Amino acid sequence: MPPAKLSPLMEQYYQNKKLYPDALLLFRVGDFYETFADDAVTVARDLNITLTSRQKDGRGEKIPLAGVPYHALDAYLARLIRAGHKVAICDQVEDPKQARGLVKRAITRVVTPGTIIEPSMLEEGSNNFLAAVAKEEDRAGLAFVDVSTGEFLTTEVPSHRLTTELARFRPAECLSAAPLHWEEAREQILDEESFSLERAAFALADRYGPDWKERLRLEGRELSQRACGAVLSYLIASRFDLLDHLKDIQIYSGSDYMVLDEVTVRNLEISRNIRDRSRRGTLLEFLDRTRTAMGARTLARWIQMPLQSEEAIDRRLGGVEELASRSLLQRSLAEELKGASDLERLLGRISCKSASPKDLFALKGTLERLPRLQAILGEAGSSYLQDILSRLSPWMIPSPW
Repeated sequence: MPPAKLSPLMEQYYQNKKLYPDALLLFRVGDFYETFADDAVTVARDLNITLTSRQKDGRGEKIPLAGVPYHALDAYLARLIRAGHKVAICDQVEDPKQARGLVKRAITRVVTPGTIIEPSMLEEGSNNFLAAVAKEEDRAGLAFVDVSTGEFLTTEVPSHRLTTELARFRPAECLSAAPLHWEEAREQILDEESFSLERAAFALADRYGPDWKERLRLEGRELSQRACGAVLSYLIASRFDLLDHLKDIQIYSGSDYMVLDEVTVRNLEISRNIRDRSRRGTLLEFLDRTRTAMGARTLARWIQMPLQSEEAIDRRLGGVEELASRSLLQRSLAEELKGASDLERLLGRISCKSASPKDLFALKGTLERLPRLQAILGEAGSSYLQDILSRLSPWMIPSPW
């Protein structure tokens, strides 16, 4: 609770703090993001910065204060997220030079491990999934969203395969109505109402339109609906009001892929080693010769989710065989892709209104490569590469699925 007899600035701080009491509030004041009271004590400890004090409260006690420069926010934010904190960012929403009295401030974003979009906080070759789990008796519905790339996936599985599905995607954060006790991700326990069909219908209709159930093929998939709705509602509550970059929800079947349980994935060191959970010495590191971050993420998914359909395997191998046997085609594609930017994450930052001029310049440079890529792929003969060509245009980024 805020102390009595506060200055107008501190009253404004506590008004915003009340909206997200479970988060550390970074409060923009001039060239700094300030934290106060208990938040300041936590931030000073976890960032190893100086703890000072501001005014005295109504009891004559000094209010703890700790701040970080606004231009270095990403670096400090990354450390707070790694320390397990939820962070609310409160920005100045009017020009201080034009303000009459106290500058207006508002929370513009709530950052958690599954809602990161800052490039400096993301691993280029890996997805950063936010997951939601809706359980009912012996079945579970799962939804996976990567806010940074726009990918949105869902499935329904028997409850005993829940950890296997989570291990496939390694989400950074997992939403559920009850503890899952899955140590690989931060768990956020939400109330049952967050997973209701009514709330899911509202959230899905708001994002995908009134025909969402038919268009997304979610009719009869109530557990998937509930999980997808919970994810969307959580993103909106995190101030992600602009979600136009989220792709249509893709339904995948666990039976389409070889079952690799969590123990197998860990012990075989397929994508993360046992020592420090990095890529060093893994199968993925050995195989990864991709030229783009999008390619690296696609390869990681292919390795973690081996196909079981003979037809799908043959189709993919047809493209691989052509590239392996036609060295000129392979070299031409590799050269053109070299230096291309991460379009998926660029579009995500643009949609969330967090893109910089540098991001827009990188987008322009990468889109200018597409006509040449189309010309090179036009020489390919395999159905797999021809299918990629048919979906490749300056306005449509091909999905790895």
